[in-house]
Amino acid sequence: MEKINLQKLIKEMKKPWEPRNVVLVDETALRIAKIEGAYNWHIHREEDEFFLVLKGKIFIDTEEGSIELNEMEGYLVKKGTRHRSRTKKPAWILLIEPIKTKTKGE
Repeated sequence: MEKINLQKLIKEMKKPWEPRNVVLVDETALRIAKIEGAYNWHIHREEDEFFLVLKGKIFIDTEEGSIELNEMEGYLVKKGTRHRSRTKKPAWILLIEPIKTKTKGE
């Protein structure tokens, strides 16, 4: 196992909305992604999804409102919650979720 350098991975992520596995821990995936603009509304019916902002600022929209996340802030989207992430400028996040999670939602 090699050392993980998140700054290096951020520099390598060119295309938005294509999460990449950083490491798998038992049944949990840590995935890095570049996000830009707004993603489609979706649901993960059986899995929670944790967003941690590594660089930039994002918004998590739910039917209950919007949450603003700055660098090194995180938010847990509980399973069954309709949501989307969006940015005004490119941002990079770390997703922590079960390996089986369909990153595009249902």
